Amino acid sequence: MNRYLLRILKFYLVVGALCACGYAVLLLGGYFDEAPMAGYIRQDTAAGAFPEQIAEQLGDDMVLNVVTVSGDPLEQARVLLDQGVLALVLDMAQAPGDPAAFSELAAEYQIPLIWLGVYPGKEALEYENCWHVGSDPAQAGELLGQEAAMLFRDGTAADQNGDLLLQYVWAGNTGFSGSATLRRYILDECEHYGVYTAEVGSLNGSAQDLAEEAALELAEPAAQPEILLCSDPQALESMELARPSLAWWGEESALPVLTTAGSQEEAAELIETGRALAVAWYDGAEASRLTAAMLQNAASLSFVGQGQDIQPDGQTFAIPYQLMTA
Repeated sequence: MNRYLLRILKFYLVVGALCACGYAVLLLGGYFDEAPMAGYIRQDTAAGAFPEQIAEQLGDDMVLNVVTVSGDPLEQARVLLDQGVLALVLDMAQAPGDPAAFSELAAEYQIPLIWLGVYPGKEALEYENCWHVGSDPAQAGELLGQEAAMLFRDGTAADQNGDLLLQYVWAGNTGFSGSATLRRYILDECEHYGVYTAEVGSLNGSAQDLAEEAALELAEPAAQPEILLCSDPQALESMELARPSLAWWGEESALPVLTTAGSQEEAAELIETGRALAVAWYDGAEASRLTAAMLQNAASLSFVGQGQDIQPDGQTFAIPYQLMTA
């Protein structure tokens, strides 16, 4: 009887030893360590990369602590840093009043800081480990400018008065920070392809005011418009609200409309519903993928952009716009 008890005891001792060894291996391998954490501060109206997509790509490798701006975003950033985040992401629709303070904060804690969407200004990137992941409105302008030139050449944007000039109306939303650059590059690219333009109506204002202003100021343009250029879907929506007051853009009008969009889905909706003929859209999915990779690199590498196809121009990673046409 004692012999059987001894065997059972030996068995449990062996099992216990194996469990202890397994636990030691897991412990030494960091299995029980808490996943590193990154902080993510966003404004409700931000249109950069999406935190849900970033968190999904991080998986179990890193925790993404997402907070919405409430009060002072700089103080929120400091709270996250005190909690031990390895990197900080700022997804802002508009750069804060003192962007340099965020750069100084990142330098103080010696962590990477990634700005998404709107370019925050060079003072926000003074610390060498501050980065901007966004887009270049000049590139969107080149895409739309080339498309506008081709539409004029093939007669889709018909030369109504035979003056060999592309008559355009511009609607710019001042809430879209790249509006002026976008317009300039559209017109420059048209000229690059031998198509010269003539402004017959132009508005720049907030999305809330554009519709009323368009109804008043664009009711009688200098000449019949041959194309409508909008900075973004908000500007286009404002023009659509004013459309009943714009005789030159009647219900039967085939006036080509060109604009930008914040995502592939938004671009597809504009094209499929016939609201736009060509859309340059921001690739938010690629911005999300790149940001997730940069955060993973922050845990182990000195350069967060290592191993990426997109390389920075200075401290900006510019996500290329894509063009969608009807």
